[in-house]
This record gives sequence, C-alpha cells and structure tokens, in this order.
Amino acid sequence: MKYEVDSYILEYLEDEDKYYIAFKDSVGNDCKLEICKDIFEEYMKSKKSYIKIKNETSRHLEHKKLTDEEIYKRIKNNDDLVEDIVIKNIEKDVLNTILTEKQYKRIELHLINNITITDIARLENVRKKQIKKSIELGIKKIKKFFSI
Repeated sequence: MKYEVDSYILEYLEDEDKYYIAFKDSVGNDCKLEICKDIFEEYMKSKKSYIKIKNETSRHLEHKKLTDEEIYKRIKNNDDLVEDIVIKNIEKDVLNTILTEKQYKRIELHLINNITITDIARLENVRKKQIKKSIELGIKKIKKFFSI
C-alpha cells in the first residue's frame, strides 16, 4: 500500500535523545516514527531548502502579477523611503551644528512632539522662562542660519 505524505513534523526529544517524524497519511491517520539522526538532519535540510525556494518564488511571482499602478501605490505609501531618511538625517545634522544639544531637544519636544513649555520645564526640572528663552534663541539661530 502506498501512502502519500501531505505534511510532516520533525521532533527531537532531548530527554529521550530520540528523533521523530510525525505526519498524517493519505487516509488521515496520525503517524509518528522514530528516525535516525542522519535522516532527521536530511529532512531539516530539505525542508529549509524548500521554504527558501518557495519564499523566493512567491516574492518574484507576486511582483509579476502587480500592475505598474499597484507597484507605484506601494512605493508611494512607504513612509520610510531612503531619500526621506537621508533628508531627515541631513536636517538633523545641520540643526545639531547650529543649536546646542539642549536647544535641539527642547525645540524637538515643543514643535515636533507638541509638548507644552510647562511640561518640558517639569521634565527638566527648570523654570518655564528658561525653556521659553532657550526655544526662542534656538529658533532665532535657525532663522539666521537660513537667512529667513
């Protein structure tokens, strides 16, 4: 009688130091067989190879099915485009050369993260007036650098 194996599970039980393969045969019966280490390792290699080929194939086939418009939409919806990341890093580097570390942090917290001056003062355990003055000076430096 011929049995076709649909899927299988490989298992190694440390406490028994034994290798097993479990599967359902074509009739639907659960089967579990003890196998030697060499067979276990060969199954593992073949399974990994199969998964790798399957993933590569599905990745390439999916793109063949997409229209140009669908590919463009995917690219357009990606917020982390390389160009955007580079521009953000350049902007950050420029601002770090213009501002002190504290000014940069305070401006980022207040203008980008919408944290109030009062909350920033509480975080840093300083007076609101110091935070406000620091942010104003930082903005002045930025305007001067960009000649705004």
